[in-house]
Amino acid sequence: MTREDIIAFLGEHALLRGIPDPELRIAAASIEPVSFEDGRSLLVEGDTGTDCYFIKRGSVQVSSRNLVGKTLLLAELGPGALVGEIGLLRRERRTATVTAIGDVEALRLDRRSFELLADRSPLFHESLLLTVRIRLIHRLLRKASIWADIPDAELRGLAEITTVLPMKKGDVLVREGEAADRFFMIGGGRVELRTAGRRTAQLRDGDFFGEIGLLSGTPSEATATAAEDGELLVMGKNEFQYILGYYAPVRRQFMEMLRIRAPHLRPQAESDEAPIVVTESALPKAKERWVDALLWLGGGFVLLTALALILRSDWLSFATLIVGGFVGPVTFVAYIRGHQLLGFSTLRLGLIFLSSAVVAVPLAWYLEHVSLIGAGQGDFSRFKVPLTVSVIEEGAKLLVCLALIRTKQMRFLMDAVVFGAAAGMGFAAIENVIYGWSHLGEASSMGMLSVLWIRALLSPFGHGTWTAIAAAGIWIAAAARASAAGAKPRRRSWSAALLLAAVVALHALWDLRFEGGLAKVGLMAAVGGAGIGLLYLLVRTGRKEEYRAFAALNPYVQEAVRHVEAAPDATGELRCDGCGTVSPRETRYCARCGRALRAKS
Repeated sequence: MTREDIIAFLGEHALLRGIPDPELRIAAASIEPVSFEDGRSLLVEGDTGTDCYFIKRGSVQVSSRNLVGKTLLLAELGPGALVGEIGLLRRERRTATVTAIGDVEALRLDRRSFELLADRSPLFHESLLLTVRIRLIHRLLRKASIWADIPDAELRGLAEITTVLPMKKGDVLVREGEAADRFFMIGGGRVELRTAGRRTAQLRDGDFFGEIGLLSGTPSEATATAAEDGELLVMGKNEFQYILGYYAPVRRQFMEMLRIRAPHLRPQAESDEAPIVVTESALPKAKERWVDALLWLGGGFVLLTALALILRSDWLSFATLIVGGFVGPVTFVAYIRGHQLLGFSTLRLGLIFLSSAVVAVPLAWYLEHVSLIGAGQGDFSRFKVPLTVSVIEEGAKLLVCLALIRTKQMRFLMDAVVFGAAAGMGFAAIENVIYGWSHLGEASSMGMLSVLWIRALLSPFGHGTWTAIAAAGIWIAAAARASAAGAKPRRRSWSAALLLAAVVALHALWDLRFEGGLAKVGLMAAVGGAGIGLLYLLVRTGRKEEYRAFAALNPYVQEAVRHVEAAPDATGELRCDGCGTVSPRETRYCARCGRALRAKS
């Protein structure tokens, strides 16, 4: 392309009309024609640069990664488009990646020629400012996944009615008790929410606030203050309500957010959307982490068992005792946790597991000693004795479990099931060790090993299952109390009472002794089957409940993006900065606390 061709292209461009020919020639002197093959990048997000490009022939794709690392298509631009001007105007890193679709010919402008054209053409300068404003707002809206279901062309229209406001650290953005008339999205910086002077949340880019008052028609429940410098995207009440009325998936997302952030409030107009129907095939596959636990602990148990029998070492027998006592309980907890879609950290589960072992076992032993052993009532063939033991042990485990998980963040039935399983199996692990130790003390290593193997195999049918069911019953009772009065809460209360009664009965029947061994085996099989069956139903119900909330807040959106390599962190899970929930990679908003999720850099 000759210099005259470049000058002719600039002179015919709609944005550059009116610039005198000498000025165009000065600018054209430093403009370089370049070409890009299909798939080549003109600009790369995050890079620094001092160039921008006029597209002369061909098309380019503009894409950017959102907070969770997913690539979003922002636009496809053809001849005459200008790309890269945002970085030059704002003097910041590239905000998007621009990739050639097919062969592309372009004109590369350095900062000097770009600024010369902007100075000489008021039309060019004003058009650039308007274009940059719309593109920036569109990019922020596109990356704020709450709008992911809105078609891109309409999202650009939304960008035109959205205002960008700067915020300075310490600015009071919304006051508690004020009438809600705007919706706020955080484009950059941090915002702190306080209710009655107590901090309730810290929000960052991708988060939003103000929707509670707009949805429920109530005054603002919190004071929002800028915790650092940044910018806000602000939308008026009428525009916000129009979008919710027009786009059903977006409305469903905000209704779910209202249930998360303000479960005590109801929307002004009830949604007429049909609830999300969850089938078994729609549920994500359970994670198989329990296999790793079984292989490592089970393999270690087998190896230590063989060494202890061959070498007859007290230290090896003690190590076998510890590993054998924990192999069944840990594997069971890993199995139940693998079925949870929105879980907590392993550290938190481990704390419940160990606390139950350290606190619940001594507490139950003391209460049993005072009420039964000390009173000379240790005959387990009488139903009253195992019934008392059942009440004491389940009460001790639940006490520890509830003391550690008493939080508004325990939103789902599966939370109670998993925490209950951890508390129950912590109790079972120490019980296994105590039983094995009693045989080891009798100088019977083979007896100790036999006991550990049997208890490891029976672990799924005992404490973990019972406490998981009991914790689910308490969760259902608490959910019933939080619901409005009516038939459904009453049914939930009855269900909770029946679950707790079933747990006490199952535990008591498991401990009941018979003279005939065959009768005892049959009873244990029936009790174990009933417990596993109840737990299976609870897990199935809990998984559907989790997925329903997850799908409402994070609808699947297929992005038509070409020529983009997979993000380096595109696998694994996302951890919420607000509540610690571990969510699947495709999640954009935490279904437990509503915060925007972020991939680690």
